[in-house]
Amino acid sequence: MDETICGVFPNQDLQETLGFDTYWYDYITGPTSNVKTGQSGYSYRCDIRSTGKPFGVLKLRYDIGSQVQTNEGPALEFDDIPVEYPDTAREVTFEGVEGEGWVWTFDVSIYVAWRYSDNQVLLARLTYWGPDEGLDEQVERFHSVLEPALV
Repeated sequence: MDETICGVFPNQDLQETLGFDTYWYDYITGPTSNVKTGQSGYSYRCDIRSTGKPFGVLKLRYDIGSQVQTNEGPALEFDDIPVEYPDTAREVTFEGVEGEGWVWTFDVSIYVAWRYSDNQVLLARLTYWGPDEGLDEQVERFHSVLEPALV
């Protein structure tokens, strides 16, 4: 497997920190625009699959606008995350990255949403099929792997 996954994740960090054993990945990146709003910016999509438990899929979406698309239905406004997930959403920061963010868990996924100062939004989703008692530790490990990729 490649040393760097999706152009941003050191494969060794995924394996050693998370225990995420990548067997397949795909990513695409480039300029984007929204015809309705006239906004333009940068788009990045990354999909990574693991060979087994406790993780299945790691997905990143970075795009223009203020919405995030979770797997639970229609797009969600970034500012509505703590309202939609009041039991698990908490504010998160990343060292050296300007903006604001949320981390939350829902169903079998750990989510991180980050709004940069230029109003581009990133959503990261990691599916987790491990025991609930280890979830907080996995959230922290996900944070440490994700942080360098956000800069």
